[in-house]
Parts: sequence; structure tokens; C-alpha cells
Amino acid sequence: MNASFENLVTSINGQDYYAQSVDLSESIGIEYFAAMGTRSYSAFPTSKPEGSINISFYVTTGDELSVIESGYGRTGFSDIQVGPFSTSKALMTSFSVNGDPSSMIMGSLSYTYYGQIESGVVPSRQNASIVPAHGAASVASLDDFGGSEILDFDYSFSQSFDVKYSLGSKDPTKVSVTDASRSLDVSNLISDVDYEKTNLTGTSGMCNNQSGEGFYKRSGFIDLKNLCGNEIGRLDITGYLSSRSFSAEPGGEVVQSLSIEEKYVRNTGCYE
Repeated sequence: MNASFENLVTSINGQDYYAQSVDLSESIGIEYFAAMGTRSYSAFPTSKPEGSINISFYVTTGDELSVIESGYGRTGFSDIQVGPFSTSKALMTSFSVNGDPSSMIMGSLSYTYYGQIESGVVPSRQNASIVPAHGAASVASLDDFGGSEILDFDYSFSQSFDVKYSLGSKDPTKVSVTDASRSLDVSNLISDVDYEKTNLTGTSGMCNNQSGEGFYKRSGFIDLKNLCGNEIGRLDITGYLSSRSFSAEPGGEVVQSLSIEEKYVRNTGCYE
């Protein structure tokens, strides 16, 4: 099953999201077999139904981000409803936000769900007027990374799970986090960057020293605001500079791009 929707009521753990689009897909593994001396085939499923949900939404409230961030590094299942479809066995695999000064800030979510999705009645929602976050109003605080102004950003979080079933059970019985990390990629004009501060290992090389130079953990954040100046949420990161690159065109200023990575571990226990 594959389906795509637009402008449907979408909620995650009871929090509404103003989705631009949603994609749902569902599949099972099938094995075919035939007995000797026959020309007909039979089939049976080799795995339980599993599916994916991908949501693109407008970032409008801090509550949206809080619900998402509460799932970082955790094994608890989420309840998701998209129009008439719902599941209570979904695990978030990735989340991203990107923005630039010329557009509204959008978020993307990906979930894997276990078992067949259920269907019912489309819930009603009153017409709503929203004011999404916008790149023209949002500001970054990345002094620790050497950047005072940024051209654009791409924030992402991803995690993976080990999901196990027990004999006789149709639902997952053991879930553990195997990996979780987040990253922030930003682009700056070279005139807005402390070039020396963006050295990947600093002047002292691989080892840190008392003056804070070298290979060390750094912190920064981006405050998401709408065009009315209201703060909607904050994307923070504490990690290491993993790469930098430079680009230039005739008549233009040199642009430096930075990548910041953080290994994220909050709760690696099992769900039962």
C-alpha cells in the first residue's frame, strides 16, 4: 500500500501538526512455494506488516518541537493519526528542519510503524489561522563555532532501533535504541566567520588546552521566530566540528559551510 495526502488532520501523541503533505506505505514479505509434481504456487507471509509515515509540516509552535524532542533516544511508541488512519506502534526514525531568509521554515518527520494501520472516521478540525516560523526572523547563536551570521541551516536528528518479536505475539515485545545522533549544517559568508575559530582541531591540534583551543565540544542554537517576532522554538546542539568547505563565484564573496555533529544518547533501555 502506498498513499499520499495533503491538508489532512495530523496528530502525534495528541499534538496537532499543520502538515503540508503526508506519505504512508505498508508492506509484508511473501514467500512462494510449490510441491513437487505440481504447477501451482502457494504463498505465505514471511514477516508481519510494517509501514512508514513521512510528514512534511509547518513549524508553528514550541509544543510541536517538544513532542518530537521527547522522542530523542527513547524507545516508547508514538500514537499517530493521519486523517482516518491511525497507529499506536510508531517509532520516530528521523526529524529535520531547514530554513533560509526567503522562506517559511518546514519540518520533516519519518516514522516506522508495526502492524497494519487502522482506519476509522476522519476527525473534524475548525479552520485555523497559523503563523509559521520564517527564516527572515529566526536568529542563530553560533559564536562558539565562529559564526556570527548564517545564510541557511539544516538541522537533523536520526535514530535506529532493534525491534524483536516473541513467538505467538503479533506486536513487538522488545525495542532498544542502537544509535542516535543529530547534526547541524550552516552556511556563512566568510566575512561573518571567525576563520581561525572554525579550524577543526584548533591551533593546538588534536588535544584540547586550557584556553579552549583544539578539538573540543562546542555549543550553539537557532531560535525559530515568526514574522511577528514571536519565538516558536529553539534548535540546540552540543557537538564537534566535523567538516568545513568553501565555495566562491566571480564577483561574489566566499561562502563557508560548517557541519556540526553530536552523538545523542538519552535512554538506551528496552521497551517492554
